[in-house]
Amino acid sequence: MPSAGTEPERFPELFYQTNIDPRSRTRKVEMQVMVIGMMRTGTKSMKTALEQVGYNNVYHMTTAMKNPKDCEMWTEAFNAKFHGKGQMLGRKEWDQLLGDCDACIDVPTAAFMPELIAAYPDAKVIVSMRDPDKWYTSMMATVGQRSANLKILFLGFCDHFFLRRFNPMAYAMMTGMYGTDLKDAESVKTRYLEFHEEVRRLVPEHRRLEYHLGDGWEPLCKFLGKDVPKNEFPFINESKEYGERVKLIEKRAIGRVMRDVIPIAGVLALVSTFYFGLLPRW
Repeated sequence: MPSAGTEPERFPELFYQTNIDPRSRTRKVEMQVMVIGMMRTGTKSMKTALEQVGYNNVYHMTTAMKNPKDCEMWTEAFNAKFHGKGQMLGRKEWDQLLGDCDACIDVPTAAFMPELIAAYPDAKVIVSMRDPDKWYTSMMATVGQRSANLKILFLGFCDHFFLRRFNPMAYAMMTGMYGTDLKDAESVKTRYLEFHEEVRRLVPEHRRLEYHLGDGWEPLCKFLGKDVPKNEFPFINESKEYGERVKLIEKRAIGRVMRDVIPIAGVLALVSTFYFGLLPRW
């Protein structure tokens, strides 16, 4: 599926952001499907596929981007699970974060599959894996590059609305899931495999589907009890889209910072003019 449309149409999570406190939410729909699909495993394609067979609200990383206050709660969750800080989330908190959703995929949810399996024991689980070597190469070429993006890191101190919330979550997530050295390929790939193996141990086969990129509609729809759509299985070039999204995040963050700074600079300029205008001239 090629990228098409305007930027707001292609990246609505960056143009139509909300500012809702997730703790004000409760569960509204049943959680039916949970996919342990890490970043760089075709999660956007799978999200689109789930929507096409009838799931109305699939939680994905872009969902957290759309409501940046979610990122603050996810940061708390990552710190509690992986860094020993704060309280672990329970069913009440998961309902607050995911209460509008009948399915979830991608991080941050993929990092909490054992907790979500316990919270939603009737939900079907899909293990969507990619070859570890190919996954690692793709992850380092995208997410790994973002981790070293100094512009994004600097803007995180200035862009209070989004990046100041998103960056701490991303840091707690990556260091918690894969350690502090992403260049340690064997360690990162081992952790990647362990996340999937843990889910296999927790979920019986009749409630679990092993799905691989390229499997198409048939096994997915059979497992979910859905009719097979007439269109081809969606394919989204996530590497290309990822790079475009990062550039757009930078652009919009700079715009917000400038919007906040210019009025302050104007006030300072007026104060300075007034103050120095009153000084006696010698």
